Amino acid sequence: MIYLKDFILNKHPGQTAFGLHRISGIILIFYLLLHIMLHSTALIFGNDAYNNLAERMDNPLAHLLELFIIVITSFHLLNGLRLILIDIFLLTRFQKELFFVVKFATAFIGIYSLSIYFERLF
Repeated sequence: MIYLKDFILNKHPGQTAFGLHRISGIILIFYLLLHIMLHSTALIFGNDAYNNLAERMDNPLAHLLELFIIVITSFHLLNGLRLILIDIFLLTRFQKELFFVVKFATAFIGIYSLSIYFERLF
C-alpha cells in the first residue's frame, strides 16, 4: 500500500513507465502460460482436441484479445529498449522524451494492427 501512495505522489514519467512495464510483464506472463497450455493440447489430447479448441478461439473477442496482446507486447518491448538506452548511454535526463517516443510508437503499432484486424473483428 505504501508503494501505491508513492506511485500516486511521484508523477514522473519514469515512475509511470516503471509501473506500466511491471503490469505489462505480468500480463505477458499470464498470456504465455495460456499460450503454452493451448498449444500443448495437441501433444496431450491429440490433434482433434487442438483443432476443436482453435476453431472455438476464432471469434471477434479472441481477435480483440490478440490485438490487446500485440499492443502490450510492443509497449513492453519498446519500454525495455528505452531502459537499455537509458542505462547504456546515461540518458536519464531524457526520460520524458523517450517515454513519449515509446507511447507514440506503441499507439502507432496499435492503430496499424487495428487496421489489419478490423475485418476480423466485425
